[in-house]
Amino acid sequence: MDAGGRRDNRQMCKYGTGCYQKNPMHHEKFRHPEKEKNVPDDKENREMNKRPLASNSSEDEVDNTKRQKFDSEDSTASSSEVDTTIPSSAAESSEDESGTHTQTNIEPSKEKGEHTADDQEEEVFEDILPPSPENIKESIKQKFLVDMPDDFYEFFEFCKSMNKDSPFDALSAAGLKLCGPFDVLGKRIPAKAPRSGSLYLRHYRYYYDPPEFQTVITTTEDGPHAPKLLHIGYFRDSPSEAPVFVAFNEANVGPKITPLADNLFGAVYHMLAKLIDDSNPFQRSKLAALQEKVKLHANRSIINGDAKNLSLDAKTPSMKLRDRQKVSTTFHGAGLVVPYDKKNDVGYREIPESNASLKKIFKNIVEADTEQAKIKGLDVLHELITNVQFANDEGDPGMGIELGLDAFAYGGESLHNSIRHLLTVGYELVNRDEFSAIISAHLDRRVKGPDVDMFKKYL
Repeated sequence: MDAGGRRDNRQMCKYGTGCYQKNPMHHEKFRHPEKEKNVPDDKENREMNKRPLASNSSEDEVDNTKRQKFDSEDSTASSSEVDTTIPSSAAESSEDESGTHTQTNIEPSKEKGEHTADDQEEEVFEDILPPSPENIKESIKQKFLVDMPDDFYEFFEFCKSMNKDSPFDALSAAGLKLCGPFDVLGKRIPAKAPRSGSLYLRHYRYYYDPPEFQTVITTTEDGPHAPKLLHIGYFRDSPSEAPVFVAFNEANVGPKITPLADNLFGAVYHMLAKLIDDSNPFQRSKLAALQEKVKLHANRSIINGDAKNLSLDAKTPSMKLRDRQKVSTTFHGAGLVVPYDKKNDVGYREIPESNASLKKIFKNIVEADTEQAKIKGLDVLHELITNVQFANDEGDPGMGIELGLDAFAYGGESLHNSIRHLLTVGYELVNRDEFSAIISAHLDRRVKGPDVDMFKKYL
């Protein structure tokens, strides 16, 4: 019945409270629960869309003609609910090999809603953590939501052996320092700092760092790669699994994530090799000496028959295996791995756009010079998000995760609402809820530039 007591003969929308559409034409044709006339919040969307993937699904349980386009009722519909924030300046952009958005200047422009050290707004914290567990490994997991691997703790002992008084400066000859979770391990978090969960999740999380990437080493302020904001971190496909490799990113250059090795010793060894190639003869001798120390420590584990073999190989068998498991390359280049039933083709489907056209869609939103142009660009993106809803319903959450990660890698506050929706829903569908918490905290205050030490001001 409608408000006047008349019978409503419209067909009920198949998504019910989880419907993402706000276009008037869609609502004229389809009926929705009265109390959900507005777009449901993320939690409601996640509960509506969440369906576990069947590991042994039979072919007749899977729709092998999964839709790649809209049903006729949604083919002309587009969302009218948009983020109306207009970029303060349209940054010059260029397209790299993967079709991602990169800045022509080394320092990315600041769009409204993105934060720098000059922001004076005082943040209010309502996510105070309980007392830290006595076990240091559990304490780190409480704050960063992931387990640190054995080589993380072994590397800290190695740094202490080189500089007992200040292990964080053990790599200073290379212009590098320990950071992130190492700050908890080394008890460097100021006592007066708020015990905010979101602060820890953003601690040394650079602009292009996806939830899968956890920074543990960064450049010193006077390091040779400081202008590029080079940093090294663990990359993992799932928060409940061990990292698949250690990689680096240059936040002032773009979103590209480059694997170095499968452990921190191997990663630092190969990073030092890169620095040696770019250094002068005087610096080269210091870097070579540091690289030799890393090599000796790693080889000692092999000689001693240590089960925690610290391989210095740049490409280990486990890394090669993961390459075969990737369902897409993603804009950041590290690739995406999600649960995928190859026999029944369930878990992932391709985004129906090329990298170049997807980049153009993002560009039309981020660099729109009028509100009307921005709304038009968002309408196109929301058509893709409707396709993602179909994919989620049919057991293919990988599509939404890939689209969300690509939008994140492109960058721009105007995309944040869509990124948040795509990734929080997608991650929960594949039981990666910790990544949902990380991306939400990051998008709340996504920092461009070097000021990613969330506790520095509390010293």
